[in-house]
Amino acid sequence: MLNASAPEPRVSVVVPVFRRKDLLRKALLSLFKQDLPAREYEVIVVDSSPDTENVNLVRELAPAAPCRVVCLTKKAEGPGPSRNLGFHHARGEVVAFMDSDCEASPDWLRLGLEAFGPGIGIVQGKTIPDPSARRGIFSYYLAVERESYFYQTANIFYIRAALEQSGGFQADLRPTAERPVGGEDTEVAWTVIRLGWKTRFCSAAVVYHAVFKAGPWKWLFIQQLFCIPRLTGRFPELRRFMAYGYFFDRGQAYFVLGLLGALAALYFPAALILCLPYAVFRASEPTQSLAGVLRPLRIAPYLLRDILSFLILSAGSVRYRSLLL
Repeated sequence: MLNASAPEPRVSVVVPVFRRKDLLRKALLSLFKQDLPAREYEVIVVDSSPDTENVNLVRELAPAAPCRVVCLTKKAEGPGPSRNLGFHHARGEVVAFMDSDCEASPDWLRLGLEAFGPGIGIVQGKTIPDPSARRGIFSYYLAVERESYFYQTANIFYIRAALEQSGGFQADLRPTAERPVGGEDTEVAWTVIRLGWKTRFCSAAVVYHAVFKAGPWKWLFIQQLFCIPRLTGRFPELRRFMAYGYFFDRGQAYFVLGLLGALAALYFPAALILCLPYAVFRASEPTQSLAGVLRPLRIAPYLLRDILSFLILSAGSVRYRSLLL
């Protein structure tokens, strides 16, 4: 357990932000409603926006905040370096990370802290889509229902000493993008694990992720896949979480099998049977749309997305010399 009598605060919450003032307001208000004693936590906002809207927002909300609130500013490099600046200014034994498009449940900090024990350096919480938001086929949100090998920083707690030992987060490939390429959070977590720290998942420590209307292109083109070969190259232990070790998921594995079957069918028509596992897999996946007899219609849009994903993963594999399709 953590030392409850240690110098205050016990935990520092770091929230990196780039634009998105309205979402940041919701995030901060949820942090101000924590049932942890106010003297035991602080909130550190790190803003890399090209304007002062977020800085002004923090100044507006700070006088009514129950805890210490500060806003640091820096140039845009993606959320990773912003988290570095935040945790280097943190005073708590634990650093909790939450993204600016999330809202914390009132007991988030208390339950996250209670989950620590001897040797535990990382506690990952549960992330679910905002239950009040409407979701559609092209919606984007983060959902983490069990311990994720990506260790997303939308909802995660670190012992500060473990973070310092890891060397911190890297800059993003697209520092001013609305949705960064990412991967820096996974690298830090696995570095911490390699240092001998243990992990724990706390399903009771919940944050709610905003639901965005992604649009067809963002749904089809998953740019974050580009960094996955880099991660598996640096941390080969990640391959045990991939489909058959060399495919991002079962959908991509069946797609590659079907692609080989389609190419072979140019000479041996019977090879088309290799496309069947992909068609069955995509048509039978759990879905909130195109159910029942309409399920086979899902194959066409998913096929296009899987083609693009294959190309992105292939490009990443070449760039980082680590095969993952």
